[in-house]
Amino acid sequence: MMHHLFGLVLGQKDLSRAGDLFSLDDSEIEGCLSEALEQIKIISSSPDYQKNDNDQAVVEICITRITTAIRETESIEKHGKALVALWESCLEYNLKPSGKDEDTPHAKIASDIMSCILQNYNRPPIMALAVPVAVKFLQRGNKELCRNMSSYLSLAAISKAELLAEHTETIVKSILQGNFVLLRVLPSLYEKQSHPINSHLKELVALMSHLEQPEQHHLLQLLLIIAKKKQPEVLKECIPSLIGHLRDPHHDDIILDILIEISDCEPKLLANLLPTLKEIGENFPSLTGQLAKIYGAVGHIDEIHAEIS
Repeated sequence: MMHHLFGLVLGQKDLSRAGDLFSLDDSEIEGCLSEALEQIKIISSSPDYQKNDNDQAVVEICITRITTAIRETESIEKHGKALVALWESCLEYNLKPSGKDEDTPHAKIASDIMSCILQNYNRPPIMALAVPVAVKFLQRGNKELCRNMSSYLSLAAISKAELLAEHTETIVKSILQGNFVLLRVLPSLYEKQSHPINSHLKELVALMSHLEQPEQHHLLQLLLIIAKKKQPEVLKECIPSLIGHLRDPHHDDIILDILIEISDCEPKLLANLLPTLKEIGENFPSLTGQLAKIYGAVGHIDEIHAEIS
């Protein structure tokens, strides 16, 4: 049975009584939260909802009250299905902000529900429900929603990468569209689903100059994982770009580690780049030791290329 006050507020869309919901104990309303969420879904799906300020205010207050009660009573697993159903229903509507950067009514609902669901990134049953819906929001054009979603999905990937693995292609496309926060999940996903990443690797590496330093680091970590799997052909087209970033002191160590891994299994891929590496070694003497390993590896297959004048 729905609590009589929830029934009144939602049944009559009574904004004047909505604030009274906060006077109730969480335990008093916990049993009817799923039913209340279903009622909210009916209201927010009505044809005039997007223009009805009263209904939007009632829904906003009720969602705040419900999500607070779910957190306080730790009942997310009981009400997760109804919460995700309401969240997913928002995908049927416009989520792009207007010219004034104001969220649309359904984007507000999605945003309010998202944190309640996705802060449970360490609970696999909830993430199994949530992740397939979360990745759909990545393609819906609301940058703020995408950014927040991506931060939570990154945490989910650390906890349970396999839940995200089947959505790797969507995640890679979202990164290529500018959602760089998701770069941090690629190293975890690569172990589960390498093909969608390999097929877009050249495009991903082309982003390097557009990325913040931590994002560059996540991308380079991915390349190091690939290099350690002894798949030099996958990295072949990325090598010139990597060489171009060797002069960056923040990343020279990891880039050299990648190149050393490549030289160990396919040194001929680096043979034509030795003059460039020599020049870098002359300008950055601290790199000489690591560069010598590359010269040594290439020297085994091509003494002429490896000769240093």
